[in-house]
Amino acid sequence: MTSEISVQIRRIPPVRALTVRRSLSSKEEAASALAEIAPLVADVAIGPPLALQLGFPRDDGIPFELAVPVGGLLEREGFTCKTLPGLSVLSFVHEGSLTEGAEGENFADSWKRFVQFVSERQILVGDDPSRYVFHDGLDSVGTADEHVTLEVLYPYHLPMWLEAFEAGLSQCARPDAVERILAGSRDLTEALDGGQAAEWVQAAIGRLDEEVPDERSRACILNACAHHYIVQSGEILRSAWDESNHDLRKLVKRITEEALLGGNYRIDESGREPQLIIERRPARQEAHDEATDPAEKRYHACFCPLVRDAILEGKQISRTFCHCSGGWYVQEWENVFGEKPEVRLVNTMVEGADACVFAVKIPPKFW
Repeated sequence: MTSEISVQIRRIPPVRALTVRRSLSSKEEAASALAEIAPLVADVAIGPPLALQLGFPRDDGIPFELAVPVGGLLEREGFTCKTLPGLSVLSFVHEGSLTEGAEGENFADSWKRFVQFVSERQILVGDDPSRYVFHDGLDSVGTADEHVTLEVLYPYHLPMWLEAFEAGLSQCARPDAVERILAGSRDLTEALDGGQAAEWVQAAIGRLDEEVPDERSRACILNACAHHYIVQSGEILRSAWDESNHDLRKLVKRITEEALLGGNYRIDESGREPQLIIERRPARQEAHDEATDPAEKRYHACFCPLVRDAILEGKQISRTFCHCSGGWYVQEWENVFGEKPEVRLVNTMVEGADACVFAVKIPPKFW
C-alpha cells in the first residue's frame, strides 16, 4: 500500500493570507466552507486556497483556519490578514474525490496510505497545523462530479529539531564542539528513517553531555528543540486563565480536574519559592493501563518516538534528552506568564521513573 503514495520533503516559505476561523465537523466540511469563502477574495488571491487544521476534535468540532494567500497586508470585512509561518513538511497529492469516489480513490484512502508510510518509517512528525491546499476542483466539492487536486502539507519535525539543536549549540558551545556533536547529521532529514534518526539523536545527546558540562545550558539547548505547542491547547489555556480571573491556583486546580491539558498539575509551596509541578499523563493511556511489564508501561507512556523504543529495550539514555520535552512546558506556560519560564526536569522514564515530571519556575509576580 505504501508504494502507492509519493511523499516529498518540502520547506514552505511564510505566506501572507486572508483567513477565517471556523469549528467544523470534518475535512470535507472544511472544503465546503473554503469553497464558499474563496470567491469572496478571489480578486486579491495569489495562490490556491487552503485549510489549516489547528487541533483535535472537541465538542464544538475541529478548529480550522481557512486561508487564501494574498500579496500584501490587506483589509477585507470578515477576514483577518496574517502571515502563515514557514514550515518543514511532508507533502503528498491526492487526485480524485473527497468522499464519493470508488473504494481506494477517496481522500480517506490516500490519507491511510500516508499514515502507513509515516508509521512504517517511524518518521518524527510535528504538531504545527497541517495544511490542505486545494490546487484544483474546490468548486466541485459536494457535486456528482467531485474531483479535486489536494496537496497535504504535514509538519515534519525532524528538520526543525535539527535546526533548533544546531542554533542552541552555536550559542552554548565552541565551534569545534558543535561540529563534533553534529557529526553525521547531514543526511538524516532526507533518509526518512525514524530508527536511524533516533540512534543519531541518542548518540548526539551523549556527545552533548561531554562537550557542554553545565546542565542548565544543555536544558536551554534542548528546550528549543521541542515540538511546537498546539494552537488549540494554547487557546484553551489562555481562556481558562481568563476565566480563573488570573488566579494561578484556581487555574491549576481547574486544568487538572477537568483534564484540559495532557498532564496532572499542582503547585508545590514546600520550598523557598513555589513551583508548578507537572506529571505527564501516558501518551497511549489504554495500552499503558493494560500493560503489566514496567518497561512496556513506560514505553506506552512516552510521547517521543526518538527514545521510547530504547525504553522498551532497556537501553541507557541520557536524561539530558528529556529537556526537549521540558521545552513543551516552556511554550505552554509562556501563554500564562507572558515570558519563557525556567523548566527543570525532576523525573524521567528513561531513568526508570513511572512518569516524566517537570518543575516550572513561577515568576514572583504570580506568587
